Amino acid sequence: MQTEVSGRTTARRPPDRKARIVSAASELFRERGYHNVSVADVAAAVGITAPALYRHFRGKPDLLLQVVHRTMGAISRSVEESTDLERYLRSSANRTLERRGAAVLWQREARHLPAESREELRRTLSDIADGIGSLIHAERPELDGPDLELPAWAVLSVYGSISWHRTSLPRRRFEGLLHRLARAATDCPLGTRPAVSAEVEAPTGGYAGLALSRREEILVEAIRLFDERGFQSVSTDDIGEAAGASGPSIYKHFPTKTDLLVAAVLRGGEQRRAGTTRALARSGTPSESLDRLLRSYIEFALSQSHLIGLLIGELDQLPEKERRASRQAQREYLALWTHVLAGVRPGLDTSEAKIVIIAVLTVIDNATRAGRLGRRADLADRLAEIGTTMLLSGDARTSASDVVPTEPYIEGATAHHP
Repeated sequence: MQTEVSGRTTARRPPDRKARIVSAASELFRERGYHNVSVADVAAAVGITAPALYRHFRGKPDLLLQVVHRTMGAISRSVEESTDLERYLRSSANRTLERRGAAVLWQREARHLPAESREELRRTLSDIADGIGSLIHAERPELDGPDLELPAWAVLSVYGSISWHRTSLPRRRFEGLLHRLARAATDCPLGTRPAVSAEVEAPTGGYAGLALSRREEILVEAIRLFDERGFQSVSTDDIGEAAGASGPSIYKHFPTKTDLLVAAVLRGGEQRRAGTTRALARSGTPSESLDRLLRSYIEFALSQSHLIGLLIGELDQLPEKERRASRQAQREYLALWTHVLAGVRPGLDTSEAKIVIIAVLTVIDNATRAGRLGRRADLADRLAEIGTTMLLSGDARTSASDVVPTEPYIEGATAHHP
């Protein structure tokens, strides 16, 4: 757009330039990751110079903050504008497809915000979950406290799960599936399954009460820091300070920081495979196999929440060879889940099955990492109930009660999918 000033023709700044910058930054941060995007990249995507961008934002951290605020504001408004749960679930199924990828911003990229901004984000998310909980309570007044909190976070996870994969369906069918999955989470009866957590063999890697080797201490602290701050925001000195180790001690075990990341990802794959092998080792009905597989992943996620976070957010930082291997392992893991689910729901479309499975695994991941919610003593059993109901949602021939609990018997951009 141009205008004439004192005989000179000059470009007029479009009135929505700031919004365009935020939109471009959102897309780039989602696709490449915050640290792999420069201010110049964002400016070029909008068709302006970097100095022109600085007229609107103080720098890249300020831009990230605005991106996250816009994303969270849209989610918050969708809750506030809904007069009942059904209206919220249907509108969110529609809007989620329009802003696919939003969860990547507030789950992965928001870690790079200053501490006070991250705390503000946590409060906003908590308020959103409380709002969804109020809508659920209006339909299910018998629920309160933690039993409202869990399905509320599950709903957020269902809609956020499509941010992490590119599997798709025709629009109306996709909306219907997301609505059905969210409904399964909100309507699932809680407290109906016998408690079997004490019988389930937890995956190796739970370190409570164990004396760790120096190598293990370093690796455990690296996993925690990579999860909390992001791989590129953590230095070897940070890891050494957290583990009480000097630089030479770290380099003795891990020559580079990347070697730590590779070791952590390998650790996650090994532990998930071990749980999966135990889950499917004994014979049983298709429903029993599905239940044991679900239980094994819940136990893995509960014992390794920081490792889950690393698998969700940092795989793109791996060297090319290890990244390809990790992607292949994820595809194989998802294919295994699809095969087991097909035993219970024969004829289920493969794309729909993948969307359902990823939604269930995302609900588990987020619940085990959601602060107070993740510390529920009965969380494993409640997640098994919600996960089962979601896995069977939409199958008129099967109800949640058909999957019986048994004795005891887990990658893209996330821990589950390419």
